[in-house]
Amino acid sequence: MELRWLQSFVAMYEEGSVSRAGRRLNIVQPAISTRLAKLESELGNPLFQRTPRGLVPTRAGHEAYRLFLPILRSIEDARQDLTAPRNMVKGHVAVGVVASVAHNALSETLIAFSAKYPHVTLRMTDGYTRELLQMQRAGQLDLVVINALARRGEYQQIDLICEEFALICSAANPVPESEISFRSIDHHELVIPSPRHGLRTLLDEAAEREGIRLSPRYEFDEIGMIERFVAGTGFRTILPPVAVAHSLRAGRLRCVPVSPQIMRHIVGVHHATRPLSRAATVFVTELRRRLLAVQQELTMPGDAARERP
Repeated sequence: MELRWLQSFVAMYEEGSVSRAGRRLNIVQPAISTRLAKLESELGNPLFQRTPRGLVPTRAGHEAYRLFLPILRSIEDARQDLTAPRNMVKGHVAVGVVASVAHNALSETLIAFSAKYPHVTLRMTDGYTRELLQMQRAGQLDLVVINALARRGEYQQIDLICEEFALICSAANPVPESEISFRSIDHHELVIPSPRHGLRTLLDEAAEREGIRLSPRYEFDEIGMIERFVAGTGFRTILPPVAVAHSLRAGRLRCVPVSPQIMRHIVGVHHATRPLSRAATVFVTELRRRLLAVQQELTMPGDAARERP
């Protein structure tokens, strides 16, 4: 089995066409078809069905893509690391991030990262934890940034930040209390993420510990929508302050500590059998630095968005 066979197969899988795969690899169609035939012969299974609309992967084709893609990524990462000058970081990183991180802190991380590491290319995907882990398992993502997993299993976790949830309200409609009891949270009109969201899971677990049940009037999964809605109404939400950092900094929102504390732990996760490349490692470092800086800014004494230390 030759490396160029795998490269050709992955190109055909992703392009869905022999001709487009050939153009991508800059080789003629007969050559790429020959490589596929040799790979299928080696594996003893057809990897595609040929249809008028192009190539359709078989079950074996889907499984081969899942297994071969991480191998090719690892080889490319190794090539980039070994050929780059000593002080230069090169490579490609595919990252998946939960929306509560992507909404605010991520954009600032990317601005700083692009200036600091101009030879690294990035592909960024946001989504829910389960979807991101499925993509990571399939080799489509090198790293996912999510809430900490209760069971690590096949994954390695890198600690990024630990933060409290807070009651978030509009600066124009603030709550009078300096601290809110979680047991009395339903006295407020609430908008929070739905049960399919990772942050809602943490809230429901906290409610169960306190012997209560959350009864929000509205449920929005898009954090930006919650941020804008709360800023313009008398509704309240319960979120980690980093998730709505822009509006807290701008003075449109305020946050109040919740008692007892509800914590969320953000981690970077990668497959235990696929160590992070240099490019992915420096991205994690930059993201952690940015998250900690935002958290510190939001807890500075006198800040309108002050959070309890």
